[in-house]
Amino acid sequence: MSTLFVALAVLAAMVGGAALVAWRFRLAGSFAEGAVGVVIAPCVLSLYLVAAAMAVVIGWEDYKSAEDDMISEAGAAQALYWSSTAFPGEEGEAVRGHLRTYLTTVVEDDWPLMETKGELSPGGDDDLALLAASVRGLSVSDTGDGLDRLTARQEVTKLSDARSQRADAAGDQIPAALLFVSALSAVIIAVLPFAMIRKGSGVAYFWSSVNLAFVFGTIVVLLYMGNPYNGVLANDAGTMEEALAGFDRSDATLELP
Repeated sequence: MSTLFVALAVLAAMVGGAALVAWRFRLAGSFAEGAVGVVIAPCVLSLYLVAAAMAVVIGWEDYKSAEDDMISEAGAAQALYWSSTAFPGEEGEAVRGHLRTYLTTVVEDDWPLMETKGELSPGGDDDLALLAASVRGLSVSDTGDGLDRLTARQEVTKLSDARSQRADAAGDQIPAALLFVSALSAVIIAVLPFAMIRKGSGVAYFWSSVNLAFVFGTIVVLLYMGNPYNGVLANDAGTMEEALAGFDRSDATLELP
């Protein structure tokens, strides 16, 4: 079910419900000032505020967590690139080449799939495996590069962990049950003021309509939060692209081929 369809369904329920209660089920003053106004309305409002707030917090935490993981992943890639400069010529070039290929796949293949399908590309798994093999196959020398080889293996492990975390984050969504409760309570909060309007009160209709628009807007935001790589909160591939650009700067600085 598309997000747009759900949003339109919520809007139709709000507008249709408001028109229906204003025309057919308007509350008399005794009811509006009694149980409905004193007990029911505050309870529904509290439920709506709690559910909406929880949904926003979950969406924001997913976004920030994915952002932090992405920064760590880019840092691991840059550290691996620098450590590879200490390896023998052909071996260092192989590691750097596989690392470039892997990050290029992350940007060009992983990101579009994370945005549209919430998953990673199989090609990225293959490229990461080739990168790991090139690091594991580094020869042992007497030039004191043991620490650099250890660092390289640690950074590959970090890249592997970061890939797993990205796969998990790409599937993160605000729980459907929480969205349902938020939308249902929002419909009631949007409709109820129209039932309490006394006939001929144009000002009350205006502010009730403002309330409906505001509540609907918050539900739209929740519906379009999506996963940490799409929607109103989305991490783009800019950090990874910057890491790739940093490789070029490193080559220029160190005069690498």
